[in-house]
Amino acid sequence: MSEVVVDASVALCWFAREAATPAANRLIGSRANLTAPSLLLAEVANGLWKKARRGEMSADLANAAMKEIHRFIPQIIELSDLTAPALELAREIDHSVYDCYYLVLARRRGVPLVTLDHALLASAAKGGHARFAMHLTDWVGDD
Repeated sequence: MSEVVVDASVALCWFAREAATPAANRLIGSRANLTAPSLLLAEVANGLWKKARRGEMSADLANAAMKEIHRFIPQIIELSDLTAPALELAREIDHSVYDCYYLVLARRRGVPLVTLDHALLASAAKGGHARFAMHLTDWVGDD
């Protein structure tokens, strides 16, 4: 079974109808062991709040989604050991610390970060870290 780090852009697709929802659903239906830094919880909550605020989903559905997130991502990693390396990586690749938490976790574990964030993918590639980041549609898992 392979391990994959996922970010909030992918996780939101599990709870809201997006263009990438079918690909995101294939990821959770695979045998991949999904993991993420705990920052994902705040980012997903914020994304769900925005969708509920815009009337794209009910507040009840948003609340239910937050209760279910651990079912999809059973391993949530605390930020404390990732913070200094994320700051260093952010300076190195000139990209937000928030996104660098995901990339640092993927690098540390030697596994891919699967994302929908094109800017993060470009920054990772520019900084020589492309092997640790891939677009969700490029992910091919072991079903």
